[in-house]
Amino acid sequence: MQAWMPIVYGTISGGVLAVLARLLCGLLLKQRGFEPTIERKHFWIMLAGMALVGGIIGWRAGVSFRGLYLLLILLVAACAFYIDAKHRVIPNELVLSILVLSAVFGLTGAIQFDILYSLVGLVVCFVIFFLPSLFGKQIGAGDVKLAAAMGFALGLTGSLYAIACMGALVLLYTLLDNRLPLAQRLKEMIPMGPFLAIGLVAVSIILA
Repeated sequence: MQAWMPIVYGTISGGVLAVLARLLCGLLLKQRGFEPTIERKHFWIMLAGMALVGGIIGWRAGVSFRGLYLLLILLVAACAFYIDAKHRVIPNELVLSILVLSAVFGLTGAIQFDILYSLVGLVVCFVIFFLPSLFGKQIGAGDVKLAAAMGFALGLTGSLYAIACMGALVLLYTLLDNRLPLAQRLKEMIPMGPFLAIGLVAVSIILA
């Protein structure tokens, strides 16, 4: 196989998964009483982003079960990104999907996986996000559950890298968002789902 072919396959797969993500988002939103239609401009952004990341996955993992796992994680993360950014909710089905994908591909040997290491990552990430939510910080229950699932998927070290990545992105977003004065922006509830999704996908690819 030519060296560039996995990149092409990954790019095409990412684009196809964007169409599937659109359908899945619509279904999950409809179940929760939201408008199920995704705006065209948002879909094209999703398509371009997922095709690009799919190409990177093809380059990193090739045509393999590991690559399939990363593409499926990309699909789930894209849905969590859009739904939380648009409607401030993270469906439990997406959280469960991350746990199931990690366990299935891990226990079959398709990806590096240590159940104890993953459980430690789950607990640590849960605590890191749950404690601030108890003190009225701008962290929702969906964020806590998604963070815990991310901890399970990445393990302790990987999840800490993802949290650091997420923190940098949140800080950058806060500084660049000029809709409100900075003091008010710091108090505003920011949907963490998109940043957690980016951290999950980025670190999963790096560790692949």
